[in-house]
Formats: sequence, structure tokens, C-alpha cells
Amino acid sequence: MKWGMRVQIWLKVIWSFASLFSLFSLLWFILGATANFQRSLDLVSSVTLVFVGIPTFVITVLSIRLLFKGWIPTGGGMNVGLYSGILILFALSAVLIKSVHTEGWLSEKVTSDSIKYTLDNKYEYRIELINLFQKNSWARLLVKSVTTKEVKTIPVDIPTDRIAGIGTKKVNNWVWLEASEVLNHYTLFTTKELGIPEMKFDIDIASGTSQRLE
Repeated sequence: MKWGMRVQIWLKVIWSFASLFSLFSLLWFILGATANFQRSLDLVSSVTLVFVGIPTFVITVLSIRLLFKGWIPTGGGMNVGLYSGILILFALSAVLIKSVHTEGWLSEKVTSDSIKYTLDNKYEYRIELINLFQKNSWARLLVKSVTTKEVKTIPVDIPTDRIAGIGTKKVNNWVWLEASEVLNHYTLFTTKELGIPEMKFDIDIASGTSQRLE
């Protein structure tokens, strides 16, 4: 096989790989920026899409069309243009992949208030908001026994989708837990700091369940 033909084959392989890699980076960016379509694009992601994602898409589509047509550069200027295009594809793809955060879809994005103790000093607790400001958001209460160190994770039916904004300070008191008259049952109260109407829940520590109280 002649040297020139070998170069053309390897060039086509690298070019094809660059095009596939750019397609993967675009898909990865869209999935990451929207948390697998669970949220809208934020400002940073929108800017990245306009200045990096769209140029990547245009160059990728052009590359794929030329590859399917079997186009091979025949002159020095065309070679430079193709090499530059491949390098640009790799560079833009790297930027897209680097800008992706996996929190909120591949891993949980956790927002929590400060650790507090019940007045009877039996438990320490805090509320955690999972994937806040996304369609798949929910809340859970973490309760840890002061004596046994056992930790219970209790889902709580707080309407997290109604939280439009929430402030974070050095000390956050989004909920408070109070012992009830029933053994191993506590009442959980949400506060105004949570940004929604105040609610209360019956927390069964033993079974690790909760129920909203009217």
C-alpha cells in the first residue's frame, strides 16, 4: 500500500473519531446541563451552548456530510483546513465535557440545613433537599440517635417543587423536630426559611416513616 493512501486512511479514521467524539460531547453536555431533562438550562449552560455547543454541532454536521460523500483533501490549503477542523472539534468537545456536572442526575445534589438537636437531647437531625429546583426533587429527614449513633433516613412529603428560592446562611433552620406524646413519634415543623407555607409532619422514628398532618 502506498504511503499517500495510508495517510489518507489514517486521516479518515482520526476525522471519523473526532466527529463521533464531538457527537458524544454534545449529548453529554445536554444531559448534564439539563440533569437528564430534569431542569432548564441555567445562564452558564446557555452561554456555553451558544458559544461552544452550536459551533460544535455545525462543524460536526459538516464533517459527517463530507465523510459520507467520501471527500478527501487534495491540496495544501484543504489539508490545513481539515487538520484545523479536527483540532477545533477536539478542543470544543473537551470544553463541553469539562463543563458538565453530574450532580442532580448521576449523583444526588444535596442541599441541607444545619444540624440541630431535639429538646430531649435524644436525636440530632437535619433536613436534606435532594435535587432542588429540578423535576425529580424531594426531601428527607436524617435522624441520628445520640446514644446508639444509629442513623435513620426518613422521606418527608415536603412539596419541594414549590420552593422558588431559598437562602443559605451559616446557620439554617428550615425545620425543627419536637417530641410528641406518642412513644418514638416526633412532630416535624417546617419554617418560613424554607420559602413555602409552614407544614407539620408526624415522624415515626422506629419505622422510619412520616405522615403529613393537617
